[in-house]
Amino acid sequence: MGGKILIIDDDTDITTAYGAFFRSRGFEVMTAFNTTAARKVMEQFTPDLLILDVMMEHPDEGFVFAQQLLDEKNMTPVIITSSIASAGAELFDLDIPNVRSVIQKPADLDKLSSLVEKILAE
Repeated sequence: MGGKILIIDDDTDITTAYGAFFRSRGFEVMTAFNTTAARKVMEQFTPDLLILDVMMEHPDEGFVFAQQLLDEKNMTPVIITSSIASAGAELFDLDIPNVRSVIQKPADLDKLSSLVEKILAE
């Protein structure tokens, strides 16, 4: 299928693993270790989808970034990944239309790939 994915996570093992996985499936992948770096990447790289960690420098950084993108009229689809994904829906207001899914981290790569393909096909 292909497409452009930006992976934003402060865990280098995650960005390396997800990046290699999606590159091997024909995606163009860029990574950033926080949302400040992600903004710089997005100046040169327009992703079709973001895979975004919740907790980086701040406990809700991923949700805040997704909301900021929405406020800026950037509707790039977002998959939130978090080690607290099962509790995340109860702890955070997830009424952010560009957030398409919140999944447990580390994600099962086959399930994540299916989700990415489904979102990009919409």
